[in-house]
This record gives sequence, C-alpha cells and structure tokens, in this order.
Amino acid sequence: TLNATGEDLAALAPQAQAAVDALTPVNAADLHPALAGKFALAQEALPLLPTLLTLSPQLPALVGFDGPRTYLLLIQNNHELRPTGGFITAIARVTLDDGQLVDLDVVDSYRVFNRAGEYPPAPPPMQRYMEIPLMLLRDANWSPDLPTTATLIETLYQRDTGIQIDGVVTADLHALELLVEGLGSIRIEGMDQPVTRENVLAVIKEFWQNPEGEDGVSGGSNADNQKEFVEWWRQRKDFMPAFAAAVFQRLQRGDVDPAAVLRAGLTALNERAVQAVINDPDAAKTLADLGWDGSIAPRPDADYLALVDMNMGYNKVDAVMQRALEYTVTWDEAGRPTATATIAYRHPVKVDDHTCDLTPRYGATYDEMTARCYFDYVRLYAPRGSVLVKATGLEADSVASQPGENGTEVFAGYFVLQPGDEHVVSFEYRLPETLTPEDYALVMQRQSGAAPLPMSIQVEESRLDTVLHAGRLEWAPTDPLDAPAVTPTKP
Repeated sequence: TLNATGEDLAALAPQAQAAVDALTPVNAADLHPALAGKFALAQEALPLLPTLLTLSPQLPALVGFDGPRTYLLLIQNNHELRPTGGFITAIARVTLDDGQLVDLDVVDSYRVFNRAGEYPPAPPPMQRYMEIPLMLLRDANWSPDLPTTATLIETLYQRDTGIQIDGVVTADLHALELLVEGLGSIRIEGMDQPVTRENVLAVIKEFWQNPEGEDGVSGGSNADNQKEFVEWWRQRKDFMPAFAAAVFQRLQRGDVDPAAVLRAGLTALNERAVQAVINDPDAAKTLADLGWDGSIAPRPDADYLALVDMNMGYNKVDAVMQRALEYTVTWDEAGRPTATATIAYRHPVKVDDHTCDLTPRYGATYDEMTARCYFDYVRLYAPRGSVLVKATGLEADSVASQPGENGTEVFAGYFVLQPGDEHVVSFEYRLPETLTPEDYALVMQRQSGAAPLPMSIQVEESRLDTVLHAGRLEWAPTDPLDAPAVTPTKP
C-alpha cells in the first residue's frame, strides 16, 4: 500500500541524513570536471531528502489520495505583527483530491463573517486597547501557539461558512518572497512586469494603493469620496487571488524546478514563515517533531524563552521595527536562578510633531502606515513556575503574569513607541529551582513573522551572541564554540 511504502521510505531517513553529513563537506571543485557539475547538483538537492522521507508516510493522505482534503491557508501580513505571524489579511480555502488541486477560493478576511453568528469575547487586552469586543476570524490568532489558534480558526470558519476543515496553514510575506524565488518569477494576467522576489512586496503595496492601475481608483485617504473609497476597499486585496491562481497554475503545469521549490518551502518552514497544523494525528506528530506546527514548545529539562509582540495599532509599523534581545541568568548563593530579559525596540522612521492615534484608518500610501506610533502588547514566555519580580518599560496597570500554553508562564504588558524613538522593556523573574548551572540548557523560539532577532545570552560566565533566523534555538553553556547554535527542529 501507499502507506506501507511511505513507512519503508521513512525508515531510510537516518541513512539519508548520514549521507548528507558525509557529502556536505566535500568541495565539488576538487573533483574531476566530468563529475564536479553533477556532484554539485546532488549536494544542492540531497539535504531535502531526509525531510521528504520523514514525511512520506503521511503525504498520500494529506494530498487527498484517500479522499478530498480541505485546508485553510491564512495569509498573514507580518508588517502588522500578530502572535502567530501577522494580521490575517486573506484566507484561501484549498481542496486537494487525488493529489490534484480541485478548488481554490481566496477572499479578503473581512468577508469571512456571519452577521447572525455568535462569536466568543475577545481577550481582555484586545477589548481594552483595540476596542475589539468579539473574536472574529481575522483577529483570532491571539494565541501564539498555532495548534490552539487553529482549533479556534476552524471552529469560527465552520460557523461562518458551514465548511469543515482538515487543517490550517499560515504563510507570511516572507513566505511569498521565498516562493517567488523558488519559482524564479510569476506572470500575472493584466500585469506588464513579472513578479520576482525582489519586487513582490513593492507590487503588493502598489496594487493596494491602485488596484486598477494609475487610471483607476486611488486608495486609502486619497479617495475623493465615499463611493470611491468603498470601491477601492473592495479591490485593495485582489492581488492575492490573482497571485494564488498564477502560482497554482504554474505548479500544476509542472513548469518549475522541483528542487528550488522544495528548498524554498523548507526554508520557509524552518524560519516559521510557513506553519502547518493538520487534523491527522500521525501528520500532526511529524510536523511537531520537525518544529513546523507553530506550537509553543518548551522542553521539560530546559529553560524556555519566547518573545511575542502584538501590534495593536492598526498599522504596518512592523515593516520597519527593529528589535534586539538580551537575556541573562544568574544563581544566588542558595542556588536560586534569576533571569532578566531585556528587549530594545527601535522605530527608525522619524516623523516631526507626530501625535499617537489608535483610531483604525488607512493611509494615502501603504508606507505611510509604517510612519505611525507602535502600540505593542508584549508577552514573554518562560518555564511554568517562574515568578515575575518586576517589569519595566510597560504601562504599570497593564503588567500581567499568568499560566500560558503547554506548560509555560507568561509575563505581559503594553507600551507605545513614537516614530523615531527607542524603547526598552525588561522582565526580571525567578526561574524554577530545578534549573542548575551544571545542566542548564535554553530553548528559545523566535516569533513567526518577526524579523531575524539579534540576541545576546549570558549564563554565568558563558555567553552567546547570535542572530536568530530559524524558528528555534537550543543552546547550553557546555556546547563547543563551533557547534551550530540554531536548530530548526525539536529533539
């Protein structure tokens, strides 16, 4: 059977990884010219093989060989950072049957809404700062633990549409860049220029501002009247269905370099630009083991740290926001550990005489929405049993401490940052006493949708300075200096 064959292939994954480890250090240029080119191509494609073998038992079912599978693809705009990666700007319903795409429906997330429906209340911080009373689908990614969010998303979607879903996949703007790079370029009907990695974000911004081109309606605050604004609002995201259709048509034609597309996909998964939660226990376990399911995933034998920012300002400031994290752990004479996490935020866009305004509104251009104040609700995830000592840089009445998902403790609070300014937030807290200097290890997860994170870790006399590109870092002071600091998968 297909499943048995897949299990046989999965058993070969460790051998494939051993082959990758053996061949990667070889310099193709040192080989005979007749072999060098082919060997270089093999080196490029071979690292994909262990992952493909690992997934092989689940692939037939996931692509619909034993019946249609319907998934939601959430397009998250990480220029407006939300806990699972960005504001849910568009939703694609994708149905696969016998390995073929049989249905693709891409809509503005604002259109997935039932006026007669019942919705759960929004979390208190969203009610307080954003004046959002109910949890609609477009705002439902409050939990940074994607399996938790996906359960809510599926429930809301079924209530709104009556359609049952088999899984949820997220993709942010960086994922779109990687996808276009893997495809080389994309041709979209009605556009003169091809879409490339270099211009895809510029094309999205231009289409947002002028959906019908220079002679059509102008967007946002440039609209001349209410009728023109409504017409623009209805069209402002029409690029997404056109882009999705062009990509899927290209993939189905087979006019692609499979290795390049797979590399782009694996990079996106390892960098948390793409995440997936599938309602199949075996597939869910495989995705979790690979670190691709977007879960908050502490280790019971290690310290844990995850920084989660939520842009509450109805703007696109995260397109320019800069962050850096400094983390220190010390033990007192009684052997009790204390951690301090300090996050430096920098808003590089200077705006003279700017007044912070939380009113939801569009701008004359997309980039104008990056030149606004940053209204941030920040959460820091730590091991369960951690106790907050103090927090600075936050509005005093916003500071909170509570249990989090999957055996964590969460410290949180709210602040506002003016354009052109810098701001520092710090959390000091006591860690569980089970963490000792002798066997200390740290697991750090980078938020999906966030830019690569510069970070410095100081544990007693040991220090690590790195920029976290992958979704996960596992580090111990005993690691050799030349050991890889970043691991994209779970143990």
